[in-house]
Formats: sequence, C-alpha cells, structure tokens
Amino acid sequence: MLDLIASIVVDLSDQKLYVYNQQQELVRTVLVSTGKASSPTPTGSAQVFTKHRSVTMRGRTYVAPNVPWAMCITENEMICMHGAPWQEAAGQAFGVARSSGCIRIPSPHARWLFENTPVGTPVTIQV
Repeated sequence: MLDLIASIVVDLSDQKLYVYNQQQELVRTVLVSTGKASSPTPTGSAQVFTKHRSVTMRGRTYVAPNVPWAMCITENEMICMHGAPWQEAAGQAFGVARSSGCIRIPSPHARWLFENTPVGTPVTIQV
C-alpha cells in the first residue's frame, strides 16, 4: 500500500501536478488544467483545508454542480483541486490552462488523490 501523500506541487508552466510520498519520492505526475490568463491560479504555499466527495462550485460567471473529488486549498474554498468530468465529456485535453482558477484533474487521478491525501497536506503552486 502507498503511504499517504506527503506533498503536492502544481507547476503552472507545464500544467502538471507532482505527488510526493513521505520519503519525498515522486509517486505520480498528472496533466492538469489550471486558471486561464483572465482567472489565474494563485502561486505560493497552501494546504488542503477541506475535502468534498461532491460539491457545487459557484463563481461570478458559473455554477458547477456535482464537482467530484474536490480538495480545497484556500480557507474560503475558492481554489480547489478537483475532477472535471465536463471537460472530459467535451473532449478537451488537460495540460491547457482553461479553468477559473481551480486545478482541474482527470477524474481517475482526482479520485486517487482524494482518497490518499489527508487534510493539512502541503501544496505548492509554482510557475
């Protein structure tokens, strides 16, 4: 069995999420979609504050019901890492900045992350 995830790094330049175990070994790399230029994903240090198996997300220009495997990395739950079944259903590739600031993850990886990442896990978002 895999240890719990010790840290996550999101690189905005290559649109990838890197997962590290307790020994700081890279255990998974995932293509993601982060914020587009008009709604960028904030950089810096964060942590997983809350987790929701399914949640309705609301922004100024959208309401997204049933967003799966959400792990919010800001206390106000405005920036989260989550599955994006609508992006998959539309045939839109990951690896392209296209979100409203959240970190969209292919659903199978989002579920795996959700199940293996404890609240409090550090998340670094870098360029």
